[in-house]
Amino acid sequence: MRPVPAAPQLPVTARAPVVPDVSAVPADAPPHPPRPGEYRHLTAADCRKLAVANAPFAADLDRHPENDPPSHPRFHKKATRYAEASRLVRGYAADDLRNRAAGEALDEFFKLAQAEGQYDLLAAADTEVRAQLEDALKAERAGLKDRADIPGIRRKLLDLEAQQAKLDAGIGVLNASLRARLGLAANDPLPLWPTDPLKVKPDDVDVEQAVATGLRYRSDLNALRVLADGNAADMADGLLKSINPLLGKLASDNPVVALFAPILAPFTGKPERREAETTARVAGVLQARERQADAEIRAAAALMRGNRFAVAARAMDMKQVEARLAELRKRESAGLNVTADLITAKLDLLKAKGDLLTAVIEWHAAEVKLRQAMGLLVRE
Repeated sequence: MRPVPAAPQLPVTARAPVVPDVSAVPADAPPHPPRPGEYRHLTAADCRKLAVANAPFAADLDRHPENDPPSHPRFHKKATRYAEASRLVRGYAADDLRNRAAGEALDEFFKLAQAEGQYDLLAAADTEVRAQLEDALKAERAGLKDRADIPGIRRKLLDLEAQQAKLDAGIGVLNASLRARLGLAANDPLPLWPTDPLKVKPDDVDVEQAVATGLRYRSDLNALRVLADGNAADMADGLLKSINPLLGKLASDNPVVALFAPILAPFTGKPERREAETTARVAGVLQARERQADAEIRAAAALMRGNRFAVAARAMDMKQVEARLAELRKRESAGLNVTADLITAKLDLLKAKGDLLTAVIEWHAAEVKLRQAMGLLVRE
């Protein structure tokens, strides 16, 4: 038995304040550069198409050499059947990769739209708070210091700048990721601009029809159905091993083991029997995947429905804030002093618009999940 090495001993210490060191960060430097004036126009449809075209490994599966039939198919019927099964299975696997790639790219597309929209709302809020700060400074100079919460306003400005800086970094991350997914130039100086009407559909999804469509068209399910026919037992065995190594056959293809195959035959069984067992296990995997697909489609449809109600609530909230802002402007026109309330209402409106944008993006993300769960992104 190998000796167990002694565990290292760390020194003992007491609790101490956790204080970050920001002495190297210049206090007067701008937190982030201004946003550029030109962008690369990108629609959701183009995002899906480019993601499908650039899905990793999908083209390699389509061009796999085992997909090619033998030169004399009449004399190699088994090889011909295997090549056809290989072409179908690998083709469905390639489409599954494309479907997933499109779903992931569209998810980032809508996240980018949300980030850009939120950035503009934060910039508008920054403008309003700076105007509020200017009024407070004027009040202080006029001797009304008790009516000007200058430190509080400056904290708001710094908080907005921090949020903008984080959004700016997130936008850069999403641009880099989308360029890689869509096969675009990584060093392009122009960022992507996601263009989409962001329209929320008013109707609920027909869940049963969506489930039926998904079970029919999902590429991963169709690949399993081909393997369940029994024309490619070795390929089916490889799939089972990818799910769990113990699901596949454990008999080795090593030539030394093959030399002793007659002796081991009573223990390993006949090849036909092992192929039938492999096919039966694939059928079991297919049933499990069908149940999983059913659940994924139903969950995405339920999420879409809930997000649509959230959009309706956020839209109503925004209308109420707009109505209050209009009323305050009328009172200001009538000569009443509502400056503080007016600034607060403007900021509330910007926040309500941001909440509505977030709710709309969440609805679109749920719709992308539904289309991906149905296997439709690669077919649209």
